[in-house]
Amino acid sequence: MPLNIFDKGENNIIDIDSREQHDQAGKIYINGDNNYIRIGRGCVSDKDMHIVIESNCKFDIGDDVRLGMANIYIGPGSMLRIGDRTGFTGLVHLNPVEAKAIEIGTDCSIASGVWITTSDFHSIISRSGGERLNPAKPVRVGNHVWIANQATLLKGSTIGDNAIIGAHAVVTGTVPPHCVAAGNPARIVREDVTWRSDLI
Repeated sequence: MPLNIFDKGENNIIDIDSREQHDQAGKIYINGDNNYIRIGRGCVSDKDMHIVIESNCKFDIGDDVRLGMANIYIGPGSMLRIGDRTGFTGLVHLNPVEAKAIEIGTDCSIASGVWITTSDFHSIISRSGGERLNPAKPVRVGNHVWIANQATLLKGSTIGDNAIIGAHAVVTGTVPPHCVAAGNPARIVREDVTWRSDLI
């Protein structure tokens, strides 16, 4: 079953090799206009992959990315960028919205049940001043990052290179490079580490 793309808009640039598209699966719904969509060579996606893209968005996927059963919603003016050789295991939810970006580096491993979002999806309002207190913020994940099962990266999260995010962790801020963060809210539990996918 090939990757199905439903383009309902205008002026959308879709950069996917037709041969590569035949070898992939899932559905991409482009609801709006003026989008840039690129999926690199050697990517793998499952029939349950579901992506919705609104208007003025950028969806930029590198080479040899395993999208798996990704569930992605890109709101108007927002961006999702995933670097080469990054892989999802199972169902991963990515929600760049409110004209913000989620950027994930190269060689990352992201486990099933992970949620990454740039917004709280509701407004918290000051009763005295009337202003919104919880604006959206971008999320950035460095290179060679391991995010374990059911972890959540909330708006404003920044994960350094070679970091590890523990299962069920909830990240709300910065995790430095070469650190392990775990818990809710996530805190640094080990420093000066790296990781590899094989068991030694």
